[in-house]
Amino acid sequence: MTTRRIALLFLATLGLLISREARADLINPGEKRVDYTFELENASQFPDYVFLAHPYTTSFGAPMPELGVLGGLPLMVGKYVQPVVYAMKKSDFEASSLRKLEGAALEAFFAEGKGLISSGLTIRPEHFVPDRWPVKGMHDVARVEKLEAGVFVAKLAKVVYFMDDGKRVSVDYPADGKRPFPPGLTPTPPRDETPPTSATADPAETTPVAPAHAPSGCGGCAVRGEEGAAGFVFLLGVLAAFRARRRGGSIAS
Repeated sequence: MTTRRIALLFLATLGLLISREARADLINPGEKRVDYTFELENASQFPDYVFLAHPYTTSFGAPMPELGVLGGLPLMVGKYVQPVVYAMKKSDFEASSLRKLEGAALEAFFAEGKGLISSGLTIRPEHFVPDRWPVKGMHDVARVEKLEAGVFVAKLAKVVYFMDDGKRVSVDYPADGKRPFPPGLTPTPPRDETPPTSATADPAETTPVAPAHAPSGCGGCAVRGEEGAAGFVFLLGVLAAFRARRRGGSIAS
């Protein structure tokens, strides 16, 4: 393949990748992005166990499988994953190679499930809220209800909303486990952030198509700029290919 053809293919591919990433990161009109974290608040009461979250990633692009260990600090959760909380005997955890596993090997370990006890609790992050909400972040707090004889039960206890004015508002979870809204704010349908069928799948292929128009404001301008740049790069590649074809009839391999 000639150097010219390689360059043309590179330009075209680069344009498509940039455009797709820009679309995937669009914020829907009427929404804003907020921080999301969660914790298992009484994990220290079970010193013989290690608590894990899987599937887990901090990425806001394509999910990159990571080992999520629940402990002293809250865990930030990226997009396209809904972690399940697991327990594992500390002795088994330390004897395993779990800390060293990455990617497909990490996925295979959790698929096999050796030594893992699932709580059945699924954490469902929210990264977007209505822009009229005076909220800049939310933090889910889960608790271990039972862990003995191979039985692990954990439930969501409360959600803490971090408000724009610096205050923190804590709301208890109802019995049905659905995240309560901040006091005085009316509910709206949550954005669908269902994980792709594979933890390593390209989320751009499994998520809804972004709006045709970017939202107003600086954020919208930035996204339009990225998509415009992508289109320009792609157009350059197409024009160059067309000119080369007219001059040489075809590009030699």
